[in-house]
Amino acid sequence: MAGTVFAKNRRTVTLAYPASVNGVAIAAGVYDVSWVSHSPEARVTFNKGKNVIATAQGKWMDRSVKYNRDSVMYTTNPDGSRAISEIRFAGMTQVLVFGEASSASQSLTAPGRAPGRNDG
Repeated sequence: MAGTVFAKNRRTVTLAYPASVNGVAIAAGVYDVSWVSHSPEARVTFNKGKNVIATAQGKWMDRSVKYNRDSVMYTTNPDGSRAISEIRFAGMTQVLVFGEASSASQSLTAPGRAPGRNDG
């Protein structure tokens, strides 16, 4: 039974940009993301192959919207670097939130899914 539960606690996500999660730098690329939940807290691990790239504390939050695809949300820091603010998973209404993401005012998604802007 534990193997089945673990399989549900793992997804493959693509980081479109180099970013950090809770201060740990992660290069753009494809990662296996797994988590151990201690509701609502979660310990989240980013793996590339068999290598652990980063481990971070996250928090589950309900968005009341079922997402149709996995996506990574970013916050732009004052120096122009990006931080992962949350990860959304296909078929789930809960998202994993990192750092101060719940109060972040500027978020970005992967190319093609950027929020609308008023440029003129």
